[in-house]
Amino acid sequence: MSKDISIEYAHIYTNHKIDEEHKTSLDILNGLRADLEGKSTSLVVMVDDYSFPDPTFDYDEFSGWLNEHGFKPDVVFRESQLIPVCDEVLGLIENQKLKGEIVDYIKAKKYPCSLFIAAWYLLRLGKVSYPAFSNELAADKLINILPESFKPFEDKGLEIIASTRFADAVDAIEYKFFPGRLIA
Repeated sequence: MSKDISIEYAHIYTNHKIDEEHKTSLDILNGLRADLEGKSTSLVVMVDDYSFPDPTFDYDEFSGWLNEHGFKPDVVFRESQLIPVCDEVLGLIENQKLKGEIVDYIKAKKYPCSLFIAAWYLLRLGKVSYPAFSNELAADKLINILPESFKPFEDKGLEIIASTRFADAVDAIEYKFFPGRLIA
């Protein structure tokens, strides 16, 4: 049985420390509490250990900080764990031009953020599955609390989803963008 809503918050890169962006994310999540009353939710956090990997990132410290602030996640997921799901989603893309662009990008560089986004959202919506992510955390709707600098990558991720047989899933994805720095 799926949850009503899956909420992603406090997205962090392993080469960053907890900062105002993460506190803002928690403030927004806190502001949603009244709207979520009576709904089943899963709280999920993505740690990007792929784009800018840093093996010194302290997962326990980060999880502890979230717990101290009253927002214990149901799962802290590492982006690198999504690579098999990205491969599955790549196989679902029906738009051959888009698929070719992504394959070329992977060959030239690495997996693009947009493909990770599409895989993460389809996983959280229960459209695809992966043993490292409990199906019990899947939901009918997603809310993503992210810095607005992520929007271009998010839009491309939605384009990927729209080019699969799960195109209608785009309608189940909502954002709460907030001012945030450009990640580099």
